[in-house]
Amino acid sequence: MIEEDLYSNLAAIPITLDSFTWHSAEQFYQASKFTDEAIIKKIKACQNPFRCAAIGQTREFKIRDDWEEIKIDVMERAIRARFDQHPELTEILKRSKGTLYDHSAADSFWGIGSNVTGKLLMKIRDDLQSET
Repeated sequence: MIEEDLYSNLAAIPITLDSFTWHSAEQFYQASKFTDEAIIKKIKACQNPFRCAAIGQTREFKIRDDWEEIKIDVMERAIRARFDQHPELTEILKRSKGTLYDHSAADSFWGIGSNVTGKLLMKIRDDLQSET
């Protein structure tokens, strides 16, 4: 896996949150959009992060009412878990320099454009660097 992939929420790097081991940050994020147990169960059963993203974007189920208010916090929680639970990744992030980008041209919020994922990674990097 190349270093840039380690920063991707689609990377198949397991995280444990809410008493469940998720196959990726993306899987946790997509499941967190919903309150309906049927779609959450479907996302939990999915092991492919790209497929999890597709399931979460189908709009087959209603997204929780507060999603727009909490989605950045949910993503930050998932990204923090990835680095907190994988010390080798923490060291790579701490050594990174400059601006980090999510090079997703298809998503102007998380990726190219607002680069919210990159901003969260840099915030977490700054927090980790200040701990040492």
